[in-house]
Amino acid sequence: MFTPRKLAENYRELISSIGFYPSLLAVAFFIFALITTALEYAAPISNFKELIAIVLVDSEENARTILSTLVGSIISLTVFSFSMVMIVLNNASAGLSPRVLPGLITRKSHQLVLGFYLGSIIYAIIMLINIRGVGNGETGIPALGVLFSLVFGLISLGFFVFFIHSISRAIQVDNVLNDLFNNTKNEMKNIITKQQEQPFDNFPDFSSWHNLPSTEEGYFKGVYSDKLCGLCEQHDLKIYIAVKQGFFTVRGYPFLKCNKDLSEDEALQDALLSCFIFYVEEYISDHYRYGLTQISEIAVKAMSPGINDPGTAVKAIDMLSILLIQRLDICDVNYSFKHAKNEPLLYIHEASFDELLHDNFTPIRNYAKTDGYVMVNVLEAFKNILFRSSADQQATASLFNYLEAIIDDVRNTITNPFDRQRIIEMLEAIEKINGDKGEALITQFTRE
Repeated sequence: MFTPRKLAENYRELISSIGFYPSLLAVAFFIFALITTALEYAAPISNFKELIAIVLVDSEENARTILSTLVGSIISLTVFSFSMVMIVLNNASAGLSPRVLPGLITRKSHQLVLGFYLGSIIYAIIMLINIRGVGNGETGIPALGVLFSLVFGLISLGFFVFFIHSISRAIQVDNVLNDLFNNTKNEMKNIITKQQEQPFDNFPDFSSWHNLPSTEEGYFKGVYSDKLCGLCEQHDLKIYIAVKQGFFTVRGYPFLKCNKDLSEDEALQDALLSCFIFYVEEYISDHYRYGLTQISEIAVKAMSPGINDPGTAVKAIDMLSILLIQRLDICDVNYSFKHAKNEPLLYIHEASFDELLHDNFTPIRNYAKTDGYVMVNVLEAFKNILFRSSADQQATASLFNYLEAIIDDVRNTITNPFDRQRIIEMLEAIEKINGDKGEALITQFTRE
């Protein structure tokens, strides 16, 4: 049975397809072609055509030649453009991270260009079909349609230049990193702004709430908060999402908590669970954590022997440090006041600062622990975060715990005296922020 929930689950797959917008534009051009042919010989249109006769085709042979040339040329542009898209996706997967592919595929500018190509081809073919006899030995020439086809062809040439420029920029790692960084930062700012506009810190004790098991298997990626909060208001409920976004759930796992026992009301359980989204792809618009993960994976990929680009790794590390600093302004429990009056109806577990630190820096630490240049920059990133997190004791404790793990790795893997001296200098800078713990790190690094 095709339920609304299945429709919701397939919605993301539909709109993220590379053929979604091209298909819509192709249909739009087809409809416009039908309208053009229907009105071509109407009296008002004929009068208008007399006014612009200088730019209209009056020969059957010329009309066929122009339309045939346009169709063949735009098909060539389309084939070349699709080939370029495939090359970009292949290079992005090999040189950056496979997780960035959904973002590149769903880039609307590329899809709109391809859709315009397809629509122009369909329009020109329909105009070509409509060059036919109309009686009395005369041939009907859709002169206005030919003019539109010519205009679409010229616009397609302009779009082709734009497409080449855009696709060449899309494959550059700096541009990919900048886009990921800006999109992730904006998503975090949106959460911070909402929490500042509607501050709330009197959170209930979720441990006493009733578990609500999952009926799906897969990665939890989001929730239709408006629909869920509407149900909560209707049935006087409060819901706490106990897992972070991206968590892999199995059937029966208690990923939700409710302030009421719903074990006897299966219909309401199904209605609540239908508000949750499970799929594989990672989109930054769903949660900022996916942006952090993709930046981290690009850094790891840059350190691989096949690419060997420590400069990109360092830039990614700097971006991660800025985003983690911004994460300090987000509450560990997010909430939604939709359909609520005094207290939120929906509470959401945010990935903690400690979790983000571990998930994003552990792969970098493992792959780059023998590279003195990269590890010095990792320590510098931690120094910058410590400087901003001095008022947050929990975050500071997490940072120093992780710094101990870093020192354990580099103490034995980096043996060059020059690199070791640079690490000591960075640890001395950390010591200026927190004397006791900084000194302990230096002792840990220098002991035999």
